[in-house]
Amino acid sequence: MINKRILTLLSILSFFLLSVSSFAQEAKIYEKYGVTVETLQPGLSEGDQAFLFKGKDQDGKTYQLKDALKKGPVVVNFFRGSWCPYCTKHLMNVQDSLGMIEAAGATFVAVTPENQERFAKLVEKKGLTFEMVEDSKLDIMNGFKVTFDVNQGYQDMLKKYENDLTVTNSIKRASLPVPATYIIAQDGTIIKRHYDPNYTERMSVKDILSTLQAQ
Repeated sequence: MINKRILTLLSILSFFLLSVSSFAQEAKIYEKYGVTVETLQPGLSEGDQAFLFKGKDQDGKTYQLKDALKKGPVVVNFFRGSWCPYCTKHLMNVQDSLGMIEAAGATFVAVTPENQERFAKLVEKKGLTFEMVEDSKLDIMNGFKVTFDVNQGYQDMLKKYENDLTVTNSIKRASLPVPATYIIAQDGTIIKRHYDPNYTERMSVKDILSTLQAQ
């Protein structure tokens, strides 16, 4: 009986140490991507109700998610800023396949903490035809639980390239969204999400289309 208890305690201890080690490794990876780990929000999950947001788009017009959902499913993407080449490449891929997304009955919207003047220039330069919404107070990011504070090392790196987030962000604060993508059904339910603090990874257009076409 005593031996069994000891074995059980050793198993629990081993599991605990493995979990701590795994978390430490994960935290180190996240820090590499600019994340202050203790501020990282977990993101809304599939099956949750989406945060019904509104905000100003690139033309200064009010965008409301609840109105967009009346027309069909909505793909919501969180965009770090026009300074991010990975983000811009992903939006260009979406633009190239936007006709197929719309043919599936859906619309696409990008949400960013960047100020409207800056991302409006990107929209014009790249010929983006979907709506991009300014999250001026981080309400949308917090509503979807994708916000994190940027660590000092990453901030310093961005400043070398004249991308000071306390200047480029509308709220003048060094916070960013996980570059997540949410596909939302007309009833407001999240039916698919891609959430990864690794900003080099995105939900592919292929995955977006397969989810929409399965509805």
